[in-house]
Amino acid sequence: MNKIVWGLLLMSLAWVSPTWAAESMFNDKTYQALVADQKAVKVGDALTVLIQESSAASSSVDSKAARSTELGMSGQVIGKPPHGLSGNINSGGDGGGQTVRSGRVTAQITATVQGIDNNGELLIQGQQTVDLNGEAQVISVSGRVRPRDISDGNSVLSSRIADARITYTGEGYIAEKSKPSLLSRFFNLIGL
Repeated sequence: MNKIVWGLLLMSLAWVSPTWAAESMFNDKTYQALVADQKAVKVGDALTVLIQESSAASSSVDSKAARSTELGMSGQVIGKPPHGLSGNINSGGDGGGQTVRSGRVTAQITATVQGIDNNGELLIQGQQTVDLNGEAQVISVSGRVRPRDISDGNSVLSSRIADARITYTGEGYIAEKSKPSLLSRFFNLIGL
């Protein structure tokens, strides 16, 4: 009798209890093997951008201009020695100018994958603010990265970012004082 009671009790518990379904822990969207490189591959992943940019541009202009005009006239008044009048006008100018501009930015910034393009490129964006003596230095980067350009250390050079937009700005007392004054900008506008 004891076996029958236990059997009925187990059958009633199985009938009353909810069905348990076994689910796989494997998810092909988030799966990364333990021995795989930990690279950015999906939205929300972090990626280190190594910014090493330098630019230089120069232009120069040399010009020379010269003009010479001579005017002469002579005549004689009756009974007097001949008189002459002559003139000479010369003008000329030399001009030249040179413009040289260069810039260099070296930084590391961590960006986040914001989306994935139709062709598999990662759309990244990141910003870093460094406050130094009351001056806020803001570095931001955005663009498209091919997954094959990401190194084993989960970093990418800024030169390998397509449509890269890298900005480096400063905010604070020194940045404000380094801008030309309103009066200076007015004189530059009118060419003085």
